[in-house]
Amino acid sequence: MPRNRTTNKRTGRGKKPPRQGLAAFLPEAGAPPILAFDTPGVKSLKFVFGLLLLPVCWALLETFLILLKADTLAGSYWKSREFVSFGLGCFLWAVLFFGFRNRLMMWLYVTGHELTHALFVFLCRGKVAKVHISADGGHVLTNRNNFVISLSPYFFPFYTAIAILVWAAIGWVVRDTGDLDPVWLYGSIGFTWMFHLTFTVWMIRRDQPDVDQNGRLFSFTLIFLVNVLIICAMLIVASPTATFQSFGLSLWHNGGTLFSRLYESVVETYRWILF
Repeated sequence: MPRNRTTNKRTGRGKKPPRQGLAAFLPEAGAPPILAFDTPGVKSLKFVFGLLLLPVCWALLETFLILLKADTLAGSYWKSREFVSFGLGCFLWAVLFFGFRNRLMMWLYVTGHELTHALFVFLCRGKVAKVHISADGGHVLTNRNNFVISLSPYFFPFYTAIAILVWAAIGWVVRDTGDLDPVWLYGSIGFTWMFHLTFTVWMIRRDQPDVDQNGRLFSFTLIFLVNVLIICAMLIVASPTATFQSFGLSLWHNGGTLFSRLYESVVETYRWILF
C-alpha cells in the first residue's frame, strides 16, 4: 500500500510513517482463511453503526465535561498532589513528543501497538504465530481478527496498564516497609496516558489500515467513546467526590434529553435567522 512521505525537520531526510498493522492478521500456515470483515456490505453496516454512535459520543462528551467541572475543577481536587503529578506527567511527555520525537519513541509506540494487538487476539481466543516490531513498523500474524482486535491499540493505553501493574507489584513487594507515595503512580499514569493519546491522534490522521478496514466513521466513534470512558473512569477512581453511579445517571440524563435539546436549539436558531 503506498504511503505519503513526510519530512524529518531535524535531519531533512524523507521519512515514512511506521507501518504497524499493515501485514497484521494473516492466517497461520494451514489455518482456515479468516472471514473477511471489510467487505462493502459489512462496511456499510459499520457506517450505519457509526452514525448511531455519534449522539452517544456527544452525550458522553457532555458528561465528561460535567464530571471534569463538578468533581475536579470546581472542587479542590485539581490542587491535590495527585492531580498535579498527573498533569506534570502529561506535560513532560507532550514536551518530549512535540520537541524531541525520535526513532526510539517510534519503536516504543510500535511495540505497544503490536503487543496490544497480540493481547486482544489472546483475549478473543485466537492464536499469535509471530510478532514483528521495528521503528519502521511491525505486524502480527494471527488466525483471528475482528474490530476489537484491529482497533484495540487506539483505545487501550498499553503502557499505562503496564505502569499500574508495575506499581501494584512494587506495592505488594514492599507492603511491609511502608506506603508508597502515590504521586509517582499518578505521574507515571499521566506520562504514559499522554503517550497513548498523542500517538493515537498522530497516527489515525494518517493512512492506517486498522482504521480503514473498519471504516473511518465507525472506527473514530468507537475510538473516541472508549478513550473518553477510560479517562472518565480514571477521574472517578481518583476523585474523592465522583462516583460511577452519579456518572451513569448524568450520562443517562444527557443521552435522554439530547434530541429534545437539539430540537430546541434548532428552533431558536431558525427564529434568530428569521427575526
